[in-house]
Amino acid sequence: MDPSAAGRLLPRLPHMLPHLATAGHATTTGFNVTNLIILVVVLAVLVPVVNRLRRATSERRRARWAEEERQAQQEHPQRDA
Repeated sequence: MDPSAAGRLLPRLPHMLPHLATAGHATTTGFNVTNLIILVVVLAVLVPVVNRLRRATSERRRARWAEEERQAQQEHPQRDA
């Protein structure tokens, strides 16, 4: 950019700053179909992943509890009276 063009742009820049700062917010107000579609896609991916993770964690926990219970029974067998 040549210096004369910079000189012409810089005096207008302070007047443009408030408009530039709010330009990105103008399109995000109200209902936005694109954001809704993005939300639906994200949920469609995350919900099955989270459910699978919860199920696997629960199965591992139950298996660990069963193993601990089996070990406890072997260490301290109950006597029949």
